[in-house]
Amino acid sequence: MAAEGKARMLSVFDRTVDSIINVLIVYIIFLLIAGLLKVLYPLNLLFENYFRAVDLSHTVSDILTFLVMIELFRSFIEYLKVKRIRLHSMIDPAIIFIIRELIVMLYSHATLVAETLAGFAILLFSLGLVRTMAVIFSPKEERKVGI
Repeated sequence: MAAEGKARMLSVFDRTVDSIINVLIVYIIFLLIAGLLKVLYPLNLLFENYFRAVDLSHTVSDILTFLVMIELFRSFIEYLKVKRIRLHSMIDPAIIFIIRELIVMLYSHATLVAETLAGFAILLFSLGLVRTMAVIFSPKEERKVGI
């Protein structure tokens, strides 16, 4: 009798978690659409001003930020599907964010000192090494046996 009640509670819990996950997925889709609209909004200004006085550095930064958002949300959706955190899927957004920062710095013609570049290089190398190790030594997929 107690086992039956426990199984029923676990079933309620699983259905509740699935409902919450579905709401989160809809929310993520909404955020991606909003992010895409934010990236596309400067097109309006571009056509109004006939290509005058449009700051494309903000557009480049917005597009790169949107790519980071896509990667973060992809990692989150993968977590929701697999029901566990995979290290390599969490490192990917970090690598993309670092590359985004480098591109934005280079595009804005900011002065880059050797220490900053060396720091970025060491960080990227370390994250790449950890990601590679996480893929090589990842645990085997568990197979669920029908109950």
